[in-house]
Amino acid sequence: RFRPGGLPSPPATLGRHRPPLVMLLLPLIAHAFATPGRSPVLRLPSAASVSGRLDGAQSAATLAEENELLRARVAELEERAESTEGLCELLDDGGGWTSSLRTRASWLLGLLVCQSASSLVLAENESLLLEHPTVIFFMTMLVGAGGNAGNQAAVRIIRGLATGEVDPRPTQRTRSIVSDELLRAAVLAFILVVAGFVRVVAFDATLADAAAISASLFLIVSTSVVLGTLLPLLLQAAKIDAAHASTTIQVVMDVLGVLITCSVAPLVFGALAT
Repeated sequence: RFRPGGLPSPPATLGRHRPPLVMLLLPLIAHAFATPGRSPVLRLPSAASVSGRLDGAQSAATLAEENELLRARVAELEERAESTEGLCELLDDGGGWTSSLRTRASWLLGLLVCQSASSLVLAENESLLLEHPTVIFFMTMLVGAGGNAGNQAAVRIIRGLATGEVDPRPTQRTRSIVSDELLRAAVLAFILVVAGFVRVVAFDATLADAAAISASLFLIVSTSVVLGTLLPLLLQAAKIDAAHASTTIQVVMDVLGVLITCSVAPLVFGALAT
């Protein structure tokens, strides 16, 4: 029983005989551990609470391990950012819409001048084009296939450089990626050659024309994929924004495609004539 003041009342038999000291202290101990409004109950720690504490310790250890991994990753990214500082242009550097106009215009003007070299190659091989006009009909297909294949490979490498999957340094990972692209270059060239041969034959061209165009297409596509893979890495090594590789490979393959076609086609025509 409890008094209105909250202190426990003494036992009724206290005046009859003297109880042990422990019996006198039990009500006080129970009152000290009691919750207001509830009966005083002494409880031992449950198994669930002990398990929760153990789980908490394990969670803390796991968080500490994850924090160490994050610190290592942040240090790696900071090192990579320092090594590639200035290689990529900002989309918005605060200069408005004219911020990147000078760089882009100068790059495009330079490519325009270089692209005019293809007309010089065509002028030097005017006799070939007059004798086999089918070649000039499919010239846009040849240089277009080369530009598309090279641009596709360049974009893959540029994306890898941006995400950190590709290291501009000649690491084992970079060598493996370049080796895979060399194999893909041969396979893609073979696939496009089959499609190109069928297209030329369907145009009612001769088998000699189809063979010459197909041989040129194989060399153009395979060369384009290789150059598209290496060009972003070369620009990155030269401290130039690797994003320019996607436009550069188009112009390079325009000129190189015309040169390859005008060099390979006469060899094929000569071999078939003999």
